[in-house]
Amino acid sequence: MNPEAASIVTDGMLKGAFDVFGAMFSRTFSFEADSPQPWAASFAAEYPVAFQARIKNQLGAGAMLFTTADAARFAALVTDSAPNETLSDEDVAVLKEVAEPALGGGVSNLMERFGRGVEQLESAEVVAQADAAALGALLGADAAACQFRFSGDDMAGAAVVAFSQSLEQLVPPSLLSPGSQGPTLSKAEVSDILSGFGVAETPLAVTPPPAAPDNLDMVLDIRLHATARLGRVEMPLGDILNLGPGSIIEVGHLVDEPVELLINDKLIARGDVVVVDEKFGLRITEIVSPKARIESLR
Repeated sequence: MNPEAASIVTDGMLKGAFDVFGAMFSRTFSFEADSPQPWAASFAAEYPVAFQARIKNQLGAGAMLFTTADAARFAALVTDSAPNETLSDEDVAVLKEVAEPALGGGVSNLMERFGRGVEQLESAEVVAQADAAALGALLGADAAACQFRFSGDDMAGAAVVAFSQSLEQLVPPSLLSPGSQGPTLSKAEVSDILSGFGVAETPLAVTPPPAAPDNLDMVLDIRLHATARLGRVEMPLGDILNLGPGSIIEVGHLVDEPVELLINDKLIARGDVVVVDEKFGLRITEIVSPKARIESLR
């Protein structure tokens, strides 16, 4: 583990994740991280609720681990209810609504700092009782972990962020101090090497580190599937096989009822059908609450 690279990954992931938390819960979060250390199974025992995800393009995996009490408070913020002492199946479903964008924001912020553009998650899940061996396998050999403390208005707690070693390897040398990049050649040694190949020495260009974003701009280019749903109905397989041109299906939607707008198959808003330039459109009349979004997943 490279401690400096691991610290850069930790700060990038936490900054992006808590920017998303702040936007979701309309509060300002702050965090303070300890020094990174190798991943250990004891973290899963102390912080059993895991937000975990693989990153696309085989870039590794990341996780945020919370105590059951803190995870329950996050779920209660979404549903606007009192926190439970234990996590129910409904709480876990609620937390996935929180975990996926938070981990995505953390990874996107990190990749933006590295000058790689936005990277998306391959899969994200919430585990109410983390299996240390399974989580260790997800993160891979030589994974790093870092304990941190966080606070936001009337909420405060402690947690752990963990990630694959492959994320450390993506840290550009320009973000590392010279002493952490391994042995380097002196100017005289470089000249000797270049002269042996008949190549004139040219000054090495130094690429300044990209500016770290202070907001969520890095995730605004992520494409999501938007679907306007007129209605839905269950049909026996035999009726489906008998469908043909001219068949009429009643979808159970009244004429004056609003049409549902789904983003990645999750209910986000409702609206009225309009015609714009001879094309159907949807005029938004209602943005559903986080609690209603959770209800739509049942």
